[in-house]
Amino acid sequence: MKRLLLFGKGACMGVADIIPGVSGGTLALILGIYAELVNTIRGLNLGWLAPLWRYLRHGRRDEDRAALIEAVKALNLGFMMVLGAGIATAIVLGSMVIPSLMERYPEAMRGLFFGLILASVMVPFRMISFRDGATRVLVAWMIIAGAGAGFVISNPGHSFESGRTWVELESRGESLETIARRGPSAAASEAIYWAPENEALREALVAANPEQAAALAAAHAIATGEGADKDAIKARSAPYDKLEVPGGVPVKVPQPTLWFIFLAGAIAICAMILPGISGSYILLILGAYFFILNALKGFLKTLASGEIPISQGAFVIVFCAGAGIGLLSFARLLSYLLRRFPAGTLGVLVGLMVGCLRGIWPFRQTVDGAAVNVLPAALDASVMTVAATFVVGALLVVALSWLGRVKKAEQIEHGPA
Repeated sequence: MKRLLLFGKGACMGVADIIPGVSGGTLALILGIYAELVNTIRGLNLGWLAPLWRYLRHGRRDEDRAALIEAVKALNLGFMMVLGAGIATAIVLGSMVIPSLMERYPEAMRGLFFGLILASVMVPFRMISFRDGATRVLVAWMIIAGAGAGFVISNPGHSFESGRTWVELESRGESLETIARRGPSAAASEAIYWAPENEALREALVAANPEQAAALAAAHAIATGEGADKDAIKARSAPYDKLEVPGGVPVKVPQPTLWFIFLAGAIAICAMILPGISGSYILLILGAYFFILNALKGFLKTLASGEIPISQGAFVIVFCAGAGIGLLSFARLLSYLLRRFPAGTLGVLVGLMVGCLRGIWPFRQTVDGAAVNVLPAALDASVMTVAATFVVGALLVVALSWLGRVKKAEQIEHGPA
């Protein structure tokens, strides 16, 4: 029963980890496992190799076996395996839903993320101890520096990822959405279709279905023109996922480099040790969030079909490897900075969270091929929907933060459960 409960807590953390702005660390604090999680992560080491070597070298003596068992017990691997299984299960299930929602309702989803992250800013800010005037000045400058850096790197018209390449796939007479997942692709179906690299795809559709090709071109021209109507923008996205690509037609999909995905995993995992900072938000800043979820979804779909997901699997494995290395290195560095320079480090984190809100502003237009943040032209139904999702996101973080403070106060008063 205890392991089942721990699995459930891991699932709650997994749900939090996959939603930008909701911190898995905050959930761990609320669920009463934060201290054990952090101590277990800090305690991960290779100290068990020495007793293992002695056990194998000296004829499997009882004393060496006992030393090996004690070294493994000290790692608390049972806790990490059950918790990790819960986290992984929730992430797998979430990856089947969120990419589709982001493609179909981009403004509403960005509104939700904006509310989640804006409300989350108060979590690390409350953790800052303003001891004196010098600390206040230091924190102010760190917040300004972090906000400036965040504002620059979260430009919606520029992806932080480097070295994106276009990989050519041959259609098997399947939908464009299926091809994007098979890639996997860092862009949604609509962006793939209108990319300059896919002129052959558009020509093939004109030859196979001229009426559909003309309708897509007309809707695209209206939706990307000056003063584009919100309904036109929404309507243009619907047909692309289900667009049937004739067999044998080459389709090029964009992919980030493997080293970038490795680095993204290493950085994002650091959020596990800090309540209030979301690993998914870090991926969103880096421009890797949609791609990672799309790769995972494609990996699972391909696996379920009985095929070997080589391309998707490579990205998933590299991301997990980066997360593992980050857990053993970057997370410890961040933990060290928080212990030695808590006010300055938290100030930078607060600034980054504020500055990077630029990257998920809900309302955008495409100007000269680049995404640009804009203010809504009118208070229509789409704006009200964004406002509603913003409020839902903010209230969720406020509620979770309140529960976290209550739980922490109870632990201080009565001791850990």
